Amino acid sequence: MRVRLTIAAACVACLALSASAYAGPGSQVVVPRGQPLQIAFVNDLTGVVSSYGPSLANAVRLAVGFHPTIRGFRIQINTYDNGCGDPSKSVAAAQAVVANTQNAGVIGHLCSYGFDQALPIYDAAGIVTISGSATDPALAALGTSIFNRVYIPDQAGSNAWFAAIEALPSDLAWQWGYNVVFGAPAFPFADFYYDATSLLLSDLKRVSHVDRSGALVIDRAALARAVRSTRHYEGVTCTITLDPATGDRINDPAALARCAGETDDSD
Repeated sequence: MRVRLTIAAACVACLALSASAYAGPGSQVVVPRGQPLQIAFVNDLTGVVSSYGPSLANAVRLAVGFHPTIRGFRIQINTYDNGCGDPSKSVAAAQAVVANTQNAGVIGHLCSYGFDQALPIYDAAGIVTISGSATDPALAALGTSIFNRVYIPDQAGSNAWFAAIEALPSDLAWQWGYNVVFGAPAFPFADFYYDATSLLLSDLKRVSHVDRSGALVIDRAALARAVRSTRHYEGVTCTITLDPATGDRINDPAALARCAGETDDSD
């Protein structure tokens, strides 16, 4: 059964308090030669959907397995607990993520409840985020240029859209491959976290460069712009285009029909 991850938004006063608790780490990530490129994955390890956690973590690992390095720098995933249902854990996770200035970006959070309080922390630090499951429409207004999601926000028809994605040939093939690799079916949303990770890795490669010292340099603002400008990215969950104003995935029926093989090419 599909689990609804959106819960009512928390108090605005908490948002200001969370954001003021941290000053940003700087405009660039500089990874010394021989060190890994670090990415944060904010998973649910102890909350109400923690049963999904291992499968989503496997999906992230699978994406990294297909793209294990960026310009010769291996990828390291740092996992944090957003504890769905406990906003204080989401805030603590965000503070821990930004405290490590080597974290180049964030995959997650899983749940909207708590993510609303974490987003101002990421925004103050300039760290880009991509969620594969947080669906509250209000989130886009809290993360300005750093918030993105490869799942559509809650709207009429969301359940039908989800069912259509899960039935796509590309998604079914991915689910089959996941089962072969891990010996168990993927949980719902694992495919979206695979796409979120793959998209971030693609954009990291696009905006990064190696300097004269051999260090990998990533401009945080350039990375945020690259993610937010995503158009026609070919994911296993169909072609992904993000709204450049909000970071929301655009519900594109024409793209979904193409991915389902329903387009009539006879003319």
